[in-house]
Amino acid sequence: MLVPLAWLRDYVELDLAPEALAEGLTLRGMEVSGIQVSGADWTDVVVGRVLSVERHPNADKLWLTTVEVGSGESLQIVCGADNVRAGQLVPVARVGAVLPGGRRIERSKIRGVESQGMLCSPIELGLGDDAEGILILGTDDEHRLGADLAPLVGEVVLDVDVKPNRGDALSMVGLAREIAAFTAGELRLPDASVREDPKLTAPDKVRVTIEDLVGCPRFTARWFEGVANGPSPAWMQQRLLAAGMRPISAVVDVTNYVMHELGQPMHAYDADTVPDGQIVVRRANAGERLETIDHEVRELDDRMLVIADRERAIGLAGIMGGAGTEVTGTTTRVILESAIFHGPTIRNTARRLGLRSEASMRHEKGISHALPRFAADRAARLIAEITGATVATGIVDNDPAPKPATAVELDLSRTERLLGISLDTEMVGSLIAPLGFDVQPRGARGLTVAVPSHRLDVTAPEDVAEEIARAYGYERIPGPLPEPALPPFRAEPSEPRHRVRRILAGLGLDEVVTHALIGPADLERAGYDPADPGMVRVANPLGEQHSILRPTLYPSLLGALAENIRQRRMDAWIFEVGKTYWMGGAKAPAWAETAGTGRHEAWHVGLALLGPRLPRSLDTESRDADVAELKGIVEALHTALGAPPPGFRAESADERHAHLHPGRAARVVDAGGRAYGSVGEVDPRVATAWDLPGRPVIAAINLPQLFDLVRKDARVSPVPAAQPIDRDLAVALPAATPLGELLRIVRANAGPMLVSARVFDVYRGAQIGPGSVSYAIALRFQPDTPGDEKGVERAMNRVRGSVQHHLGAEIR
Repeated sequence: MLVPLAWLRDYVELDLAPEALAEGLTLRGMEVSGIQVSGADWTDVVVGRVLSVERHPNADKLWLTTVEVGSGESLQIVCGADNVRAGQLVPVARVGAVLPGGRRIERSKIRGVESQGMLCSPIELGLGDDAEGILILGTDDEHRLGADLAPLVGEVVLDVDVKPNRGDALSMVGLAREIAAFTAGELRLPDASVREDPKLTAPDKVRVTIEDLVGCPRFTARWFEGVANGPSPAWMQQRLLAAGMRPISAVVDVTNYVMHELGQPMHAYDADTVPDGQIVVRRANAGERLETIDHEVRELDDRMLVIADRERAIGLAGIMGGAGTEVTGTTTRVILESAIFHGPTIRNTARRLGLRSEASMRHEKGISHALPRFAADRAARLIAEITGATVATGIVDNDPAPKPATAVELDLSRTERLLGISLDTEMVGSLIAPLGFDVQPRGARGLTVAVPSHRLDVTAPEDVAEEIARAYGYERIPGPLPEPALPPFRAEPSEPRHRVRRILAGLGLDEVVTHALIGPADLERAGYDPADPGMVRVANPLGEQHSILRPTLYPSLLGALAENIRQRRMDAWIFEVGKTYWMGGAKAPAWAETAGTGRHEAWHVGLALLGPRLPRSLDTESRDADVAELKGIVEALHTALGAPPPGFRAESADERHAHLHPGRAARVVDAGGRAYGSVGEVDPRVATAWDLPGRPVIAAINLPQLFDLVRKDARVSPVPAAQPIDRDLAVALPAATPLGELLRIVRANAGPMLVSARVFDVYRGAQIGPGSVSYAIALRFQPDTPGDEKGVERAMNRVRGSVQHHLGAEIR
């Protein structure tokens, strides 16, 4: 496949030299067999205008032309091309010019008439295979007369060997997608928006019948009227020539252009030659004959797929159209076909007829289900722009519904063994997401990979492994010597939970271990409905008190507190690391464990505080635990684990826990606002049901979600060279404003110098009026340079402005 770089730049930025780009494509499986530079192997070829054309006086097949090449200079040149006309801009090789292959242009006499140069065809300039006429550069003032031709039509072209399984790469957009992936660039798709005429409706003009859905799973068609099918624009002709295609006419050139651009073969029919717009996709009849557009009559058999009208075949499906319906210069109405045909059928037909085309090659390799519709719209836009055609509203499409993405289950451990490199979910995602793959974690070492619709070749884990290797770089994969197969290291799965136990014990809490089986009475006393269908019930319990697997740790913790009270221990600060169980759908959350039976389980840590941390003594006044103290323990747990500080969001009525006091409960949330725990004061009614004195507080945190927040690598900072700078901020705001929201805004706007923000005083009273509250916050900043008072003051100004704007606060 010939790939002009100037054309390729429409879809992706190309900052690499052609040689480096070719190497990058080759290393990723798109072997570049050569780099052609048109215009680099000719000299003294300029733009000229044909002033006159006369028949050669001594030859019937030659023309005598007068050509202006700038500065008033005119040349008499003998030419044999039949497409030369006065007023055209053409490439002129002056006397002394050297063309590709070393051909030197001399002043000569041709049939007795002097010729002062040569008018060049595309093949003579190395711009294509067309030798039938001279290259037309324009008919107006598109180019300056006498201008060097090389910068105008010269082009760097890569000759890319696309492998048989990569039909998606047989296009400019396909290769641009590959280049964008390994250069971290952005893929730009062409504009396919179409302006349709509401007075015309395509389904009223075209009717398509598919008799062989295996041979043609999708067929789309558009209708055009008012087509002026002249030559295509010079820019399109130059691109097609550089890609190895001969320009024919505007409509045909658009179909070839879109085929090279998107990889979708297309065909245009003169609608006036298709009776009633009736198109039938069927198998050929044995002995049926068809004259194709190359004007060869071919005999068909019933293994071949054809496009037909009501009576006759009008085209070889996916290979070549018929001469009887070919668009010409007089065509005014067009039916545009964009379809998918069965690759093996097309390949066998092309082989039997000895007629392999650019279209058949793409159908053989496979075409995405989503491509025909997009390509038809893109071609419709270009035909309307270039020919002035009217596009009928709508499109005939036998299968417009999108297809679900193919999902491939990938085992990271096996993939590592296949490739010899270490992988993790994040790395795999970063490698193949630029190629259009969507990666989702599945278990500890599994992934579910959604394959983009254009990648028909990716159906198995080995195919995904190949994509990982291509994106990683084959040249970077080491070649280690074989080693004896040893079992891989398996981290102790319970170690993170043991660490939680050690941290909480170090914070002064006592661990309790309770039974996972509880009874309906325990659930009722905790405020939950034991008849909830989400409960996991034991089929043959030893007793009613052990008939339900606990759906939450709260009944167990409340029971433990009650037992401590019965033992006259009034200062129980306890925690438990245990599992909870519930009935759910077939698909469990990513953090849950399941055997696929609809029963799920997950690890949680629960904390319950009742009474003071320290007993009353001579010089110490005891104080009962409260929600603030419990929040401090939760924050300390996060800090010790290396997780970001948690956020706290007041529970709404819809998400409230039955055992917690309304208005004195909060959800524990991450930076994205996703809840993974709760904290609050026990509802007095629940406390009474358990015979608990005072105001106990309780919390529970989902451990898998907490562990996901833990940083994998420890982060350390050097000892600051400057002293910290402390500032106090006092704000008055409506009493209903959550304190957590105030702190969030302060931290979000104080900038990177902020080390800590701590509330040290609260005031409610006459000085600020009813319905308001005043908070005093101690802020500590750590500047990079000593005495950066200006930087701290800028941070303080940002904080003041943000709390005033977002919360309506008054700075005191």
